[in-house]
Formats: sequence, C-alpha cells, structure tokens
Amino acid sequence: MRKKSVLASTGFFRLWAAESISLTGAQITTFALPLVAAINLDATPWEMSLLVAAAGMSSLTLGLSVGVWADKYERTSLMHIANLARLAVLLTVPVLYWADALSIWVLALVTYLISALTLLFDSAITPYVPRLVGRDKVGPANSWLEASEAVGDVGGPGLAGVLVQTFGAPVAVLIDACTYVVSSLALLRLPKAHPRDNEAHEGPEERHLAAIMSGLRLLRRDPYQWPIAVTSVFFNFFCSMFVAIYMLYALRVVGLSPALLGTMTMLGGVAGLTAAVVCQRLTARFGVGPTVIIGYALPGITGIPVGFVHHFDRPLTLVLIGISQFSWVFGIVVMHICVNTMRQIMVPEHLQGRIISSARFMGWGVEPLGALAGGALATSALGLPGTIVVSTVGLLLAAVWPLFSPVRRLRTVEDPQDRKDLPSVGADV
Repeated sequence: MRKKSVLASTGFFRLWAAESISLTGAQITTFALPLVAAINLDATPWEMSLLVAAAGMSSLTLGLSVGVWADKYERTSLMHIANLARLAVLLTVPVLYWADALSIWVLALVTYLISALTLLFDSAITPYVPRLVGRDKVGPANSWLEASEAVGDVGGPGLAGVLVQTFGAPVAVLIDACTYVVSSLALLRLPKAHPRDNEAHEGPEERHLAAIMSGLRLLRRDPYQWPIAVTSVFFNFFCSMFVAIYMLYALRVVGLSPALLGTMTMLGGVAGLTAAVVCQRLTARFGVGPTVIIGYALPGITGIPVGFVHHFDRPLTLVLIGISQFSWVFGIVVMHICVNTMRQIMVPEHLQGRIISSARFMGWGVEPLGALAGGALATSALGLPGTIVVSTVGLLLAAVWPLFSPVRRLRTVEDPQDRKDLPSVGADV
C-alpha cells in the first residue's frame, strides 16, 4: 500500500478511518447475530439459512435502485443516511432482547435492513473514491479500503465471540451501533461530491425505471464487466450456501466454541491485510485478469477439505480450517481490489452507480437462493458436512467462467475516455 503521502493530501485517510471503524462494528454484528440465533434461539439449519437469505434479499429488492440514487444524489449525504439509519435499526435489537421479544424473524428483518443500508453506503462510496483521490490513485486507495475491511475482519469476529460468550447479544450490538456514529463524524470533514459535477450528461433527466434498465443493458454490453458479473452469480450462490450452515457445522459437528470460532475467523482479517499489501504486486506480475481468476479460485481450492475436518484430530482440524480462513479472505480481497479498480477506471463516473448496482443485483441477488439451498441440503441426507463439500466444489467451478472471456487476457485497466463501447446516460442503449 504505497503512495500513502499522496493519498493523505486528498483527505482519503479520513474516509479510510471511518470505514475501518464502521466495518469492525459491522463484523461484530455479522458474527454476533448468527451466534445468537444458534445459541440463544436454538436455530435449525433452515432458520440459519433464513438469516443469510434475508441479507441477500436487499439486493433483489433495492439493489438496482440504490445505484440510480448514487448517480443522482450527493454521495456523502447518502453515506450519512446509511450510517444513521443503521444506528437506529441496531438499537432495536438490545431493546427487544431485554424485553424477551427477540426471535429469528426479528433477526432476519434486522439483517435485511442492515444489508440494504450497507448496500446504499457501498453504492455511494465506490464512485466517490475516484472523485476524492483522482483516477491515477484509485488502485492504492482500493488497497487501503480493502485493508479497512480486513481490520474489521481481524477485530470484529474475535471480539464478537468473546462479547457474546461473556455478556450476550446486547453489548455486542450496542458496540456496533456506536461505530456508525463515529463513522459519520469522520465523514463530516470530507468534501461533497454531487454526481452531476463534471459529468458527460446531456438531455433531460432519466426516469427511475429507465435509468435502472439502462444500467442493466450497459452491463450486458461491457466485455469485461459482464463476465465478472456472471462469475459473481455462481460464486456468491455457493458462497452463501457455505456461509448459511458453516457456523452450525463448526459449533455442532466440529465442536468449536464461539470464542475459538471467532479467533479462527480472525485469520481472515490477517489475510485481508496481506492481500491489500501484495495485490498491486500480483497484478504487476500476472496481470489484472489472471489475478482476478486466482482470487476466485482460492476459496474453493482450500475450502473443500473443511467438509472432512470432523474426521481428523483437533490439531489438523484447526490447521485446515485456518488455511481455509486465510486463503478464502485473501482470494476475495484480491479479487475485490481488482474488480473495483476495473469498475472505477474502465467505467465512466456518471455510469458507475448503475453499472455497479446492476452487477451487485445479479451477484448478491442469488445469495438468498444459495442460503436456502444450503439450509435445505443440510437437512437432507447430505447433512452439514456434505453440504460444506458441495458448496466449496461449486466455488471452485465458478472460477472457470472468466477463463473463457476477455478478462483472462486483461493485463492493465484503461481509462474510460478510451472506452468506445459505453454510451453516455440518456443515449439509446
């Protein structure tokens, strides 16, 4: 993560600090809510899958709209709205917990709302970064932002496991709620970014539905973004299948405690920081496209043995789970940095919100189906271990798609001014 001094002059590190604090809190809730369901509510595999499905439903219902809003409204304001709304939603959890009114359906609703608001925040911050730092510094900035997520991965799960096991759900969720206040305080000093500033926009403003449809058509026409979007459909389907039942598998079949499970998950945070540091070296050595493919392949390669660890002695079990946790997050962070940089540099700014949201609509929209499929398979003859194996094999196969597309030959990203295949907003697409 070089060029720190250059990024510092842009005010970028206020954004990075806000993201680090917010994501640490988000990881606490992401890890704590399923633990509450599994331990306090004695959730079944099917009920656990509902929590993951609820998160994915936000992409299906609001995914396309938030991209249009990110192209239409001032982006720091959208980030503030997302932060304050997440604060309000999370505060309801401890209140209901202490009132003995918390249920799996309440947790599912909270998960849905938090996911939807996070989608709004992400849709605003992605096109905001090039405006803040300049297109020539997007790569280093994305490395720092992925490191920010890794900080959350390091601190969040381990802290959540200890907090839930020691104090219960209210303390963990209250800590998360407070992080969104701190995040918004950091954002207060950042410059505004109105989407229509310096934009190649001509003609009357598009209607909301027309803007949504144009984003989908633009995505379909892009020879690089479309294969990545299709790959994410397969990858996220099987990833959600894995995530939906992994916690039950680790707790009930492998026999890990919540604290140990949180500690093992922290390895992913270390992997994320490592990936953020070395990603630019990997792209320089192998090219952007091959690096993306490597990122998609790693989780499946190292995840397959996890479905068999309950047959092994504890030391080997912990080693295999640790390798999987590290490689899983390392691959995903590398892939995220490359894909985000491709979108921010190869797609014109005034189209980024809708193209990014269209891709997320496809990739994140299948997550409820994957989660429900995981819950259904886990209650069948396959059981929890068999479902883990099926999901990780599916993850590996997802990496095959970009091998047969122009992505495989992509060495470096290009400036959107050189793109002749994407018309301006309002054109006949």
